Amino acid sequence: MAGNMAEAGAVSWMFHKKGDIIIPKTAAKEDDLMNIVLEAGGRRLERRWRELGDLTDASAFETVLEAVKKAGIDARIFRRGHDPQNYIKLEGQAANTMIRLMEALEDQDDVQNVHSNFDIDQKLLEEVAG
Repeated sequence: MAGNMAEAGAVSWMFHKKGDIIIPKTAAKEDDLMNIVLEAGGRRLERRWRELGDLTDASAFETVLEAVKKAGIDARIFRRGHDPQNYIKLEGQAANTMIRLMEALEDQDDVQNVHSNFDIDQKLLEEVAG
């Protein structure tokens, strides 16, 4: 059985295409990495718990990734994705239903990526997932 929930690209206007390059904090000095990322066209560098992450526009993703690798910096995770332009807050039954839908979609063999624009409290996510 074949089907679509919508035509290809039907909701793409709701998202910004981006690249995400995750680098362990121990792999590079933050200032050096910031210079490499910005010079290669990256948008910003985020501090995370044990890592640094570059969020860059999709058009500059390959250039930034190449510059990071050329500098000998270990980029362990790199992927292209989509960031929502705005978020929809979900609570209660609507949040539970959305979590179940996302799980069902991700379990499908034919589904490659799932992007969403919902905002659900982390505690509720852990309760439903747990």
